[in-house]
Amino acid sequence: MREQLQMTRLLIICLAWALGEALVWQLLAGGLGLIVPALLAAAAYVATRDITPYGGGGGGYWRGRRIDRNRRN
Repeated sequence: MREQLQMTRLLIICLAWALGEALVWQLLAGGLGLIVPALLAAAAYVATRDITPYGGGGGGYWRGRRIDRNRRN
């Protein structure tokens, strides 16, 4: 399941890059040919960082042990 979600995330990032390329081509903004797609792809990357089955955080484990958020060190 996690691999499928990560592939979906990659697809969204690639689609954002393609949208940026299309916008640059459509607006004839040749000088922005690398900046606009990169910004859109980076925004998609940040927007989709929490696409995991358990809401992010890697499942709450560190070195094989469950992380107790209520425990103070």
